[in-house]
Amino acid sequence: MVTGTAVGQAASLLFAPILTRLYTPDEFGYLSVYTAALTMLAVVAALGFELAIPIAANEEELANLTAISTTTVVVMTALLGVAMWLVPDAMLETLWLGELASHRYLLPVGFACLGGYFVMVAVATRAAAFREIAATRVSQGLTGPLAQIAFALLDFGKQGLAIGFVIGQSSGTFLLFSRVVLQRAGLLAAISWRGVAATMRRYARFPLLASWSRLLDMAGSGTILFVLFSACYAPEIAGFMFLTERVISRPLLIVSTSLLQVFTGEAGQAVQHDPARLKRRFWQVIPRQLAFSAAWIAVANLAADWMFPVLFGPQWVAAIPYLHALSAAYLALAVLHPVSTALQIMERQVLAAFWQAGRLILMVSSVIIPWQMGLPALTALWLSSGVQVACCVVMLALIAVSVQRIQRDPVAT
Repeated sequence: MVTGTAVGQAASLLFAPILTRLYTPDEFGYLSVYTAALTMLAVVAALGFELAIPIAANEEELANLTAISTTTVVVMTALLGVAMWLVPDAMLETLWLGELASHRYLLPVGFACLGGYFVMVAVATRAAAFREIAATRVSQGLTGPLAQIAFALLDFGKQGLAIGFVIGQSSGTFLLFSRVVLQRAGLLAAISWRGVAATMRRYARFPLLASWSRLLDMAGSGTILFVLFSACYAPEIAGFMFLTERVISRPLLIVSTSLLQVFTGEAGQAVQHDPARLKRRFWQVIPRQLAFSAAWIAVANLAADWMFPVLFGPQWVAAIPYLHALSAAYLALAVLHPVSTALQIMERQVLAAFWQAGRLILMVSSVIIPWQMGLPALTALWLSSGVQVACCVVMLALIAVSVQRIQRDPVAT
């Protein structure tokens, strides 16, 4: 997993200097708003049913969860398509999404592609098909930037960035479907109306709680900051933030995602059969991820002054202060991310939802209040970064307490 994601990320980073010379900071600002809206919405594409796939008790339950998740993605895509057709431009402006009004059709298309990919990754995680998931990371690192370069040469403008992003992120969907789903003999045959009904009752808490919890989590993780800074300050600032996220935080995120898939796959089984193993894995991942992430971010900050103008062009020098401001938040998120599904796996969705709602409120406030006070964007970004660190520390403490409790009283799960 780590090797595959490292190769994919290296390929993506190699294309970044080309993309920053083909697109302006304003155009990257548009991409940041689009990807923020898409990634926040896509986590509820299957209403959280895909989160239950790694902890499916047997093949029949796995088959029915896969069917439920896929059908839900189709239904939710249709609803989003109708909403984007009916919602007036003024309402999009009110929701800080005015940038998307002219090409609103791109949102449901990306929603379907990304939602389908999340379902396939969940099935592959349940099957421990980590080699296949790693192959999709390589595909993402290559196809996305190549598509964006091609669209720039065809003069698609900022929409080319968005379309290329969707192509890259969803490029592994059919690969996982063919290599994981179709290769599991009897999986599709195990789907039944009775099984679907029973499975929906068993995992009703996931769409009722986990899906909205994930939406809050994605927004609060920093994604909503692109929308807020673009709307409150300027799209160019969101573009600077997006570049720093791509070249500094993205490598950490993709590596931590690899760990997340493995941790989720193991934890889904350990929570029912071996709680002590869940505790060992948690305390193995956290300190190692902290050491790795801190080293990477320190090097990035030291090298930024010469790296940005040389690699990305002089117009991106202004992004360096934003990198410094975001570094602490990047570190905290990178440490939390590999174990971020732990509360969901332990079926403590209510606790997770309260934390995520609280973090989102604090994150939005950390931008809106400084903006209303007339403070500069960089000050607001430092404040939001500090809020993110504090919230991540609280979540790690909640997971540690829950892991200890489940080891002491496994019947409570």
